[in-house]
Amino acid sequence: MRKSLFALFLVLLITFNIPLNIKASSYNYVKFGLKEHYITPENSKEKLYRDMLMTLLLPILQNTVDNYYKEYLSVSPMVAPYDISVLRMDRLGENGTFDFRLKLELHPYVGPHLDVGLDYITIKINPVDKVKIEKFEHIKNYELPSYYQNIIKKKLP
Repeated sequence: MRKSLFALFLVLLITFNIPLNIKASSYNYVKFGLKEHYITPENSKEKLYRDMLMTLLLPILQNTVDNYYKEYLSVSPMVAPYDISVLRMDRLGENGTFDFRLKLELHPYVGPHLDVGLDYITIKINPVDKVKIEKFEHIKNYELPSYYQNIIKKKLP
């Protein structure tokens, strides 16, 4: 009786766990809250290219964040390249064209990584215009602790 219960338990465990583990390990999806995010595999060329792209885009992203938050905060929030998520990346046109659109998720922060907001930035990249910010969306505010209230000029929308 004990062996059959153990076998049934083992079968149920394998049946319900293995597909979840295969998905997580094979496709590198991690669940944060209600959404799944793709995590770039460590030590891969994909991670190398992603990190290089974020490094090249960082000054443009930082400038966009500076321009948005200057009306609301006396200190410009920082953008960390390792905390930028690619929400969408599309090639505009046929395969072989060099016209791209990226939608990025950023968490600008002040001080010791105190997030001030959640923002989406849509960028168009091509050989003619180079890099152009198409859209900045401020999605969510995060409350700053009491000892950082002095940097608030005006309440974020």
